[in-house]
Amino acid sequence: MKQFALLLIALCTITISSCRKDLDTKCKSYTRVNVFNVIGQNEFHLDSTYTNGAGEAYNAYMLKYYISHMKLVNENGERVELYEHELIDHSVPTSLQLDQVEIPDGHYTSLEFNLGVDSLHNHSGDQAGDLDPMYGMIWTWNTGYIFFKHEGYFTSSTSGTQQPLIYHYGTDRALAPISLPIQLHVEGNKSIIQLQFDLNKLYSNPNTIAFTGNNNHQSLSAGDIPWINELRANFPNAFSVNSFLFSE
Repeated sequence: MKQFALLLIALCTITISSCRKDLDTKCKSYTRVNVFNVIGQNEFHLDSTYTNGAGEAYNAYMLKYYISHMKLVNENGERVELYEHELIDHSVPTSLQLDQVEIPDGHYTSLEFNLGVDSLHNHSGDQAGDLDPMYGMIWTWNTGYIFFKHEGYFTSSTSGTQQPLIYHYGTDRALAPISLPIQLHVEGNKSIIQLQFDLNKLYSNPNTIAFTGNNNHQSLSAGDIPWINELRANFPNAFSVNSFLFSE
């Protein structure tokens, strides 16, 4: 948490700079997205114990999810795509720092993306990059990709015993569109967009997801549909965004 707080302070206090526009120089703006998995105000850590909205203690030894077709939207409603498909794997720190991309100068008012993989790519056969099957995020080509994977343990509220928690969320119906307000003005600047994902909010807002008697879902049966619908409604509230300008 200390490193997380220091990063926020540094980003907020560094000097803003912009290029000088003249006949010989064309300004370029660049941005990158850094993803932070959190629990409330604290950094999320694999194998640490947390308490969900239903009062159950739980942890995760695996946390992975897909973000797709991330776009910045400017004040005129024009969209600039930043990334196509990104696999966020908490055990791989480099996956939390997305590549720098060039964007047009202007004022951006929202950040849009999907939690999951769009239907075209979800059933397109062998693919490269973050959609490579080697990452273990696909059932079959017919069924498609696992959009969100949380594996860990929780303490049952009825028996008091520790039990496995296996949440594999996906299928076309599970694709969750997300739009977050942002205030980002670039004019020859570089910027960092800080995207936070709060795992506890995923399980509490607006739907409280209790794990007891509800701890193993593969998204592939009719019985999984209510669980999919609840999580799909919760995902937009689990994300938040900030942006910072900086100079090198």
